[in-house]
Amino acid sequence: MPRTPSSPVSTLPKKKKPPKKAMSPRTAQLIAVGVVVLFLAAITAILVSTLQSPNTDALPEPTPSGDAQVQRPDSHSLTSPAEPEVTLVEFLDFQCPACASAAVAVSQIKAEYGDRVDIIVRNFPLTSIHPHAVDAALAFEAAAAQGATVEMYEALYATQQQWSAGAGSQAATFRDLADQLGLDLAEYDRVVADPATLDRVALDRADAIGLGLQSTPSFFIDGQLVQISSFDDLRAQIEAKLG
Repeated sequence: MPRTPSSPVSTLPKKKKPPKKAMSPRTAQLIAVGVVVLFLAAITAILVSTLQSPNTDALPEPTPSGDAQVQRPDSHSLTSPAEPEVTLVEFLDFQCPACASAAVAVSQIKAEYGDRVDIIVRNFPLTSIHPHAVDAALAFEAAAAQGATVEMYEALYATQQQWSAGAGSQAATFRDLADQLGLDLAEYDRVVADPATLDRVALDRADAIGLGLQSTPSFFIDGQLVQISSFDDLRAQIEAKLG
């Protein structure tokens, strides 16, 4: 049987691969420095996030309904009339889109009836769906401590769409708002970091839950929870109270 001829074998000399260039000491040094910088930046970001993010686990259990209060003596007012004829209390979440819409109606009521209606705002951060709500509440409290209650209330809602979509802590964004409002930043930082401030937010939230609230915004007129179909309805109910 004839043999199958073998596959031809090339007799040409094999090309040698060019030797790899050795990394220069300068390049190696730059790479090493870059790795260290990235590592330190990552560690710093983790630390900053830890410091700036509130411990929402520290929020206490809801107040029993018998102890819950619609309004506390030190609750924040947007109007503070000398002799209010009507008291409107809103439990709000600064990251809540519906609350941002309500803020427009509340501002209109403030403009028209601010000398007759005491508008009280209290924090009810819905932490399960709004991760920035507690940080926003702390920013509001810190601003209120410097007499900028209305200014921070308006600023947080005016910029809500921007910071609400942000990833990670938005504490730095809220601090920038405080700076734009001309607040003392050292004092702002102190109040935000003070555990008593988180306790205050937690008490507002506990009162809301103790009162049976489940959503924001929720409104009380003269201590009574009101059901509204629109913000025009809220205005109408206040006007009816004013007579």
